[in-house]
Amino acid sequence: MSARARATGRRLTSGVFGLLVAAGVMITTSPARAAAVPDGCWGTGPVVVDPQGRQWPTRYCHNYIAGDLYNYVGSGWQPIGRMNAGDNWFVCQAHGPENPPVQSWKNDIWLYTQGDEGWANDGWGAFPATHVSGGVNYGPIPNLDWCPWENSLTSATKTPASAW
Repeated sequence: MSARARATGRRLTSGVFGLLVAAGVMITTSPARAAAVPDGCWGTGPVVVDPQGRQWPTRYCHNYIAGDLYNYVGSGWQPIGRMNAGDNWFVCQAHGPENPPVQSWKNDIWLYTQGDEGWANDGWGAFPATHVSGGVNYGPIPNLDWCPWENSLTSATKTPASAW
């Protein structure tokens, strides 16, 4: 279990899903996933504190595939952590550079969270909306707040380093 999972109750699992995973049954979903997986975010997650000392409320969302988290480092976006697939908490969403595409899904919205693994910034960074259930091409993830820096962005291709 990651430091994040131990410290903050990172993962929300349902009884059946948890039993199947524990039994070693591989579960995969896609954008056209089973109806049991919610569209968009729901519920209340833990209150978390990021590396800059900011306190945030969170909501649970389903990311149907694992993926890297990114942060704006120097002159470009760099992977700084990884998040496993499943029901995870997220803080907010904001526009940024193009997401890694998943099949025909494309987006430029990123979700602020902390990964299950962190290689820099304690794993806090931006997770691509293309990996999260409920979105549409170039649309927000339903029921997740916009990050406070969303209105201050000067370009959809570059996010201020201090934001993430």
